[in-house]
Amino acid sequence: MSLDRAIRHIKAIATGAKYMLSGYRLTIMYPDEIQEYPDGYRGMIEYDWDACTKCGLCAMVCPADAMKMYVSKEESEEGKRPVRRPGINYTRCIFCGFCVSICPVNALRFTKIHDVAYYTFEEQIYPPEEFRKGAPRPQYDKEPKKVRAVPDEKRGLKYEPI
Repeated sequence: MSLDRAIRHIKAIATGAKYMLSGYRLTIMYPDEIQEYPDGYRGMIEYDWDACTKCGLCAMVCPADAMKMYVSKEESEEGKRPVRRPGINYTRCIFCGFCVSICPVNALRFTKIHDVAYYTFEEQIYPPEEFRKGAPRPQYDKEPKKVRAVPDEKRGLKYEPI
């Protein structure tokens, strides 16, 4: 190892030690604390089944191919044209908001929910019947404290209780 590399390693370790001992914390203690998000935050998408006109614009505009039109088994009748409704695949969604913006009847809207854990890949795919139930709610053992990120000149960000 060259002397230059050794000096850079020592500087990196010193920087880490400085922040470790300074007491400044850049993260919140999730799940004991949760951050309150501003209006317009792009979390998981909520679907209004009754408002939807089944136009398919949301699926057409999705750049990640996360939003798709599925045949609605409960509405489709045999011999007639199948009824299609949107469903979402959160493994592909990039939360760009195109589907929410293009919906002519505001049947899609963002929630502030983003911290849902899944056990399997398949659980993240919501066909219309699941999508209509709303965004899943995270489960906490005890009610978390809400905090707000506030700019701080010395630290950059600090979190204050709400």
